[in-house]
Parts: sequence; C-alpha cells; structure tokens
Amino acid sequence: MLSIGDLARHTRISVRMLRHYDALGLVVPERVDPHTGHRFYALSQIWRVDSLIALKELGFTLEQCGALLDEQLPVDELRGMLRLRHAQLEQRMTADADRLTEVERRLRSIERGLTMTNRTLQLGPLPAIRLLHLRTDVNDESEIGGAVMALSERLSGRRVSAVAPATGDRGAGGRPCRPARPAGHPTAVGGRR
Repeated sequence: MLSIGDLARHTRISVRMLRHYDALGLVVPERVDPHTGHRFYALSQIWRVDSLIALKELGFTLEQCGALLDEQLPVDELRGMLRLRHAQLEQRMTADADRLTEVERRLRSIERGLTMTNRTLQLGPLPAIRLLHLRTDVNDESEIGGAVMALSERLSGRRVSAVAPATGDRGAGGRPCRPARPAGHPTAVGGRR
C-alpha cells in the first residue's frame, strides 16, 4: 500500500490534486484509516493516475477521463472523441502556425529598421482600368530623347478615362495592342532592331 504522499511522488501529482480526484471518484483510495483519515492506495492505482493525466493532456474533461478509465464508453464513441480532439488540435496548430508566421514577419521588419504597425496589407480585386500603351522605334541611342518627347506629346494630347478595356483593342495605326517589351528586349525603346 502507498500513502497519498507516496502516490503523489510516484505520479508527480500534488497531494491536493489526488484529494480532488478522490472527491470526484476518479482515483479512490483502496483504504482510508477510520481513525486518522489517511488515504492508502494500491500499486495498481499508479497506472490509473498516469492514464488520467495522459487523457487530460489529450484535452479530455475529467468526466470523460473517468468514463474512459472505467471503460463505460463504446469503442465508436471513443473513436469519435479522439477524432474530434484530433481535429481541434489540427485547428489550433494551424492557427498557431499563422501566428508564428506573423511574428516572424514582424521580427524581419524590425530587423530591417521598419517600425511595427497594426495596419495590414489586404489584397483584393481592383476595378477595371484602361491602360495606354504607346510605342515607337529608334535606330540608335541618340534618337531616344526625341522619341520620348514625341511620345509625351502624344500622351498629353489624349483624353484618358477609366474605362474597362474592350477585347481586341487596337493601338495606334489599328495594330493590335501588345504588352510592353521589357528593357533590353531588341524592340524596346532604345533597343536595336
């Protein structure tokens, strides 16, 4: 037989908590001295306390732990409880991972000398806009200045409004619009043809 203090040392649970478990009927002593009120436990009850703590760490309530330890739950109900707990833990892990990512982002910002802010970037759809594309060709670098001036004059002479682009838009001279060429492309402004 183990005294309540011995059981507490073996299971690393406080005497106060063991008394609480006794009051709830979860870990009842094998014998109570009628004169002193001292509780005594069987060695086999170490397993019960360890199992109770393991179930609590999985997130089960004390009532559920008692039912599991007393085998009052059908296997299907136990399986359902474990699946529910699994889903809850996965949700918590996902939320914690999101929080960790945000903490890391803010730390990187601070390390780059940026101040922390409560504002966040929100990405979303924008209203449709019409973009204007002007293009010209030059033969060598000496013509770039004049080409830019001519394009600027053409741009300032156009009235620009926010209209959704029509499919099959045509550029100057009735040619189909094409995306601008990246710098260094042979037909980009300043490039060679």
